[in-house]
Amino acid sequence: MSAGKMIVGVVGLIYAVILLNIIYYMVQTKAGLAFPVWIQIVLGVCFLFVSVSNWKAKHYIFGSLFASAVILIAASVIVTSVFG
Repeated sequence: MSAGKMIVGVVGLIYAVILLNIIYYMVQTKAGLAFPVWIQIVLGVCFLFVSVSNWKAKHYIFGSLFASAVILIAASVIVTSVFG
């Protein structure tokens, strides 16, 4: 395994842990992002389109980043809907 792939793997793992921590914190505090739900849904759809576009263009890192933003927005919408 090359050093570059190891670095990408470690950074990806750290990013995933941070993302899960943010989602866990949202659930613990029972508060999503500080935007109305409709704005969060619009942002999520926009991030989804950009993510798919990046995956089709084989820009996998950017596609993954925007996909994680979709996951974060979806978690925020769920937390806001359930606890808000």
